[in-house]
Amino acid sequence: MTRSSEKLVKLVSSASPGLIYLWLLALVVAPNLVLFGTSFFKASAGLVTDEVTLRNYAAVFQSRTVLVLVMRTLVTAFVAAALASLVAYPLAFYVSRYMRGMKQVAVMLVVIPLWISLLMRVFAWRVILGENGAINSLLVTLGILSEPSDAFLYTRFAVVLTLAYMAIPYVFVSSFTALERVPESLLEASRDAGANRFQTFTNVVWPLSRQGLAIGFSLAFLLAVGDYVSPSMVGGLNGTMLGMVIASQFGMAGNWPLGAAQAVILMLAVALILAVIGYLGRSKGIIQAVDSGAGATLKRAATLRGRIGQILLKLAVTLPYLFLYAPLVVTLVFSFNDSRVQTFPLTGFTLQWYRELWTNTALIEAFQRTLFVAVLSTAAGTVIGVAFALILAYRVRAFGNVLQLALAVPVAIPGIVLGISLAIVAQFSGLPQGLPRVIVGHLSFVMPVIMLIVLTRLRALDPSFVEASLDLGATRMKTLLHVLLPMIRSAIIGGAMLGFTLSVDEVIVTLFLTGTEPTLPVYVWNQMRFGFTPSINAIFTLIGLISVAFVLCGLWVINRTNARTLRA
Repeated sequence: MTRSSEKLVKLVSSASPGLIYLWLLALVVAPNLVLFGTSFFKASAGLVTDEVTLRNYAAVFQSRTVLVLVMRTLVTAFVAAALASLVAYPLAFYVSRYMRGMKQVAVMLVVIPLWISLLMRVFAWRVILGENGAINSLLVTLGILSEPSDAFLYTRFAVVLTLAYMAIPYVFVSSFTALERVPESLLEASRDAGANRFQTFTNVVWPLSRQGLAIGFSLAFLLAVGDYVSPSMVGGLNGTMLGMVIASQFGMAGNWPLGAAQAVILMLAVALILAVIGYLGRSKGIIQAVDSGAGATLKRAATLRGRIGQILLKLAVTLPYLFLYAPLVVTLVFSFNDSRVQTFPLTGFTLQWYRELWTNTALIEAFQRTLFVAVLSTAAGTVIGVAFALILAYRVRAFGNVLQLALAVPVAIPGIVLGISLAIVAQFSGLPQGLPRVIVGHLSFVMPVIMLIVLTRLRALDPSFVEASLDLGATRMKTLLHVLLPMIRSAIIGGAMLGFTLSVDEVIVTLFLTGTEPTLPVYVWNQMRFGFTPSINAIFTLIGLISVAFVLCGLWVINRTNARTLRA
């Protein structure tokens, strides 16, 4: 062990890895073991009995309907992830290689939709694809259709389109990060060797960036598999996926063991597919740390044909942005529409729905609960996440990567599986219904996200700064507060921002944990199913504007923090 490593270990010597093991036992191992164990019991009159049986798994494999739904779920998720990748990777490539001054803006424009409510975006697609929606209205106006068509909404096409839309930012960010790490020196070497742009891409850029694409594809696949809210909203009966069936077993059907067996089979199938994707997406190239982050830029064509191609390429690049922001614009427009029916054409302008927000007590209370859960889970997740990151970076030597992967399991589990596993453990442990369960559930995925972001930053730090502080006589606490934390402050802020957003927007896991006190996403979900009110458009618009302002303020703080750190 080097001298620097010894000092770093001393810096966090008081932090015990036992905290990690306790967390893993409570929120990773126990939920999955209980879910797996529940699948071997029998249900009777809506209760889980103590009779051990394999009938639940037999029922799954003997049911042609369930097997068809398993295959439909996997295929739909795979196609949606593939479609998102076909849009996001070329966009990430263009932004990374051809944009300079506007690169940060282009990236932020892709990421911002992630900060807008999922339900808002899904409902907007229902308005766009409906018989009286934007697409039908446009086609009828242009004379392409004589009357509105029902071929867009409540179809598998609508499900794939919506799931792909949700996944594009995730694939983009993962691909863009990988592309940015391809060093300029390798591209120059390829050009000097006489390779053209296509050969440079296939032999240099693609091998070094495909792992990033594979990670983004896997995340998109996971999101699609675990999402039963979007398919039910835009797919109807034609878009039924296994997640909806599993949810019904833990709801109206009251057959938890059968639902657990279905969830286990789905999780195993997903794990197998992700393992194959991970294997195929492995990068054989190695990027040296000294070269990474060079942000190489491919040369632009100087010929007239090349310039025309560049213009057409720029026009093509604008299409994904129009696709990403179309639902947000629709929601904004309908928040001012003087009609309770969400259809085109618009009837007039009004501020009525914004005024109604202040008199909708149930909605305001749901919003308050959402903020309470998000603030509490983010605060606790930040403290625990930073502590775990320090332990993994400087204290744990053996099996550090295994512990890191184990802590990240809740992030990698489909939302439907995570929700029901936490619900079973909460029920058996006697954890009070309502907000206590929701907060614990949100902590299970908020903390790992924050931890991974901070841990990545910690492992990139130069240990000599901490070593110098300790050599100059500073205590471990002073070194932590005045040297180490300022250096990772931007990562902590960024992780907390992302964790807060994930908590505010979470609906799938929350549906299984909340009781009679719904958070805003659950409240809106119930409203959309049993009686929509246009004031929801208004609250979503306000939340969207607040989220964007929150992101911009956070980025400003991070940039100022980084600037001060560099000056220091």
